[in-house]
Amino acid sequence: MSDHTPPRRALVLAPAGTATADAVITRLKSAGYSVDAPAVLTEPTGPIDAFVYDAGLLDGTPTRNAAEQLLTLVVQLTPFLRTPEEGGSRVVVIASRDGLGWPSRPDLAAQSGALVSAARSLALQLGRTGTTVNVIAALPPEGSLLREAGNPENTHLYEPEALTPEPVTVHDIAETAAFFLDPRSGYITGQVLHCCGGASLLSSLSV
Repeated sequence: MSDHTPPRRALVLAPAGTATADAVITRLKSAGYSVDAPAVLTEPTGPIDAFVYDAGLLDGTPTRNAAEQLLTLVVQLTPFLRTPEEGGSRVVVIASRDGLGWPSRPDLAAQSGALVSAARSLALQLGRTGTTVNVIAALPPEGSLLREAGNPENTHLYEPEALTPEPVTVHDIAETAAFFLDPRSGYITGQVLHCCGGASLLSSLSV
């Protein structure tokens, strides 16, 4: 007998149109998701299994009031999220390691901190509904203009670098999103996972 189970449906929204979101879309399609990636949110035509929100912080082109927009989007999507009996839905927010503090990007740091706070509050709000909400706080990936920032003006600090042998890539971030979206990760919610090759260990300092 053939398997007629419909594919899981994912919505990826990146108003800034980022390379990170493109990598997430490719990764989810490889995992068998049916992915919708509109430029702006339109009402879904059916249940949503996964929602990924990338506000553009890693590319230096952040969506204005990203945390407020996240809250608005989730309210709009709530009627389309899976029930606990259906296995619930997964929400992943892509933020920045800058939320720990960085002198040359206080605006991005503030937006990242606000996104983390909003996501953790949504995790508390939606926990009983079966929906998980988690955050990826990443370094600007290889190829991003932010990676070339160098020495912030009037400081002794340098752009945080991964402690691992290889730099963080958009594919690393996409794999982290896939981890949070996997049904086997359904008991993880309200968490912030730093996809930064250890740079978060340096807090707001650098070596």
